[in-house]
Amino acid sequence: MSTSSSLIKTFTLYSTQGKAPSQEDWVIGKKERGLFVVADGFGGMPAGIAAAKTACDSVLGFLEREAGDLEATLPFMLRSYFSLAGNVLFNALIFANRKVFDMNKNKNANERGGSSVVAGFLDEDLMALANVGNCSVWLLRQGKLKELVTPRSYSRLVDPFADDPGLDRAIPLMAMGMSEDLEPEIIEFRVRKGDWLILQTDGVTTQVRETIQELQLKGEMQVESRLNQLQFEENGTLALIQF
Repeated sequence: MSTSSSLIKTFTLYSTQGKAPSQEDWVIGKKERGLFVVADGFGGMPAGIAAAKTACDSVLGFLEREAGDLEATLPFMLRSYFSLAGNVLFNALIFANRKVFDMNKNKNANERGGSSVVAGFLDEDLMALANVGNCSVWLLRQGKLKELVTPRSYSRLVDPFADDPGLDRAIPLMAMGMSEDLEPEIIEFRVRKGDWLILQTDGVTTQVRETIQELQLKGEMQVESRLNQLQFEENGTLALIQF
């Protein structure tokens, strides 16, 4: 397994508190590892941000330490229908869930935090995606926008066409830190030159994606200044990977 970070032209990590009373999202990106993780914490401060940060750091930590010797440590669980990258990511999220779950032990219900998480791991031109909860992933290819991961949320349960859930329906049906028997959804696809990939929390709306789509059509690679001009009703966090 060899990460081909040369396929990645550039990437942008963007996070804003928006109009929410506190920031409970977290994001990391490691181009040299081909790894990007976005987390949407909940539970209030400081539990929500702690869960989101722990989830992101644990996914990275698994890849850097636990998966350093693949023959010795992999698989924790092996799925024959996933690639090696998909299996590494699958186990990384299970490992991260254990860390968040352990963090919640011996805490009262109102002190516990959880997190939705989406992660992408690049192996040569194969992108493996893993999703738990309310986050989503969108692919922009030649100006066309395609959702690759379906959020496991109350909003999508009520209305599968709802891309922008209201605050009263933005509730994850599964999340890190809530139970030990979590199993992430894995999606894999081949990256093409010119692709843009958005890993995001649910605070990133259709308007934000359409703004990024417009920039791709115009051939503009810099997006952060445009994102700063938009209004976010709640925490909004994304990792944009441009190939």
